[in-house]
Amino acid sequence: MEAVLKRNDNDIVEAYWKMLSALSRTVKLKLASRLTNAVLEEEAIEQLPNTRKARVIRRSMIAPSDTVLEERFLDMAMPELPQDDFTSEEIIKSNSGKTIKSIEKWL
Repeated sequence: MEAVLKRNDNDIVEAYWKMLSALSRTVKLKLASRLTNAVLEEEAIEQLPNTRKARVIRRSMIAPSDTVLEERFLDMAMPELPQDDFTSEEIIKSNSGKTIKSIEKWL
């Protein structure tokens, strides 16, 4: 069954309706389920968020591998972490009651 349609949308719908009315009930049900699935899939695709691709900037032409870095720093001692002279309680006490200048301007 072939339909060559060169008219507006309403004429296309009417031509398809005439073709469909000649089909059996089971064929109409199969067609209806396929059309419904197609519409649902199309809506699901439209609801997907737009994915943005990240551009990676290559900063070094020859980046060292993990083994090369490990060999490079093997004989070096680990630097000591600096110790804070203040306790957290002293920091909280010294900063309590003070507001940030940008927030003061906003208020």
